[in-house]
Amino acid sequence: MSLLPEGLVRTLASVDPSTPFVLFLRHAERAPLPSEDPYADVDLTPSGHEAALELGHRLGTRLSWAAISPFLRCRRTAEVLVARPGTSHVEVDTRLGSPGPWVMDRNEGARLFAELGTEGVVRAQLSGRHWPFIRAAGEGTRMLLSAALARLDAGRGSGVCVSHDSVLMPALAPLTGEQFTGAWLMPLDGFALQRSGGGLFCIWRGEHKEVASW
Repeated sequence: MSLLPEGLVRTLASVDPSTPFVLFLRHAERAPLPSEDPYADVDLTPSGHEAALELGHRLGTRLSWAAISPFLRCRRTAEVLVARPGTSHVEVDTRLGSPGPWVMDRNEGARLFAELGTEGVVRAQLSGRHWPFIRAAGEGTRMLLSAALARLDAGRGSGVCVSHDSVLMPALAPLTGEQFTGAWLMPLDGFALQRSGGGLFCIWRGEHKEVASW
């Protein structure tokens, strides 16, 4: 039985193998966060490590690079996915987390997340709520995707950007229309980005959505 999200499996099957692509993934399953420290830098669970191994085996040698949010759970995930000789080193990219593409003011952002919790903030973003210290949907999404496009368009081949639910979910709304009603982005779930026929496409749950300009 596969440990991978069904939607990700469909997405991988829909990626054109002849063209470079980038996977944007939530990190694999992590250890619980201590109640007294919701920002603790925890490692993957054994199950999360096994799921990352399965995804790495499925991807084979297709990935040439990895960019990550600077949290241990993201690094561990990426290291499993690109663990082979000749792969470029794992690179920290703060567009993927800490602060990521959404928060412009760390102090105000920390206050908001402490007040509403991660789910509260993300659900509010999905509903269209805006704060002056949080980037709007189009601006934040452009910033997130730039982490991939800078590497993809530099001819570095296919790669992976490992990030967080709170980073990827607000971008999936403008990219695909996904609102996550009664649902949440699972560990190791995410989307692919690929150029095709002169256009840029987001592949989510196997469906291709052309990325518009904001």
